[in-house]
Amino acid sequence: MNFDPIIVAMVSAIQMLDHASPDEVDPDFAVQVQQIMGDYLSELSPKDVPEFRRIVSRIADERSSGDPVIADYLRRLADGLASQE
Repeated sequence: MNFDPIIVAMVSAIQMLDHASPDEVDPDFAVQVQQIMGDYLSELSPKDVPEFRRIVSRIADERSSGDPVIADYLRRLADGLASQE
């Protein structure tokens, strides 16, 4: 199964929540959703974190020219996971 579209969809949702105005999304709700996503990512096993970081970094490289905003979020996600290794 190709998980790339799922990862990009998740990161796109985070990016949209980050940039949504208070009229579009309640800020407390946006933070809550982001925390839930982070909680689930923290359940990755120590063995799986490096592989997931490689996948996320690869997707960021592939998207950097066509979708630089999402590529930047992907890189930040990969960097954030480095602390779990």
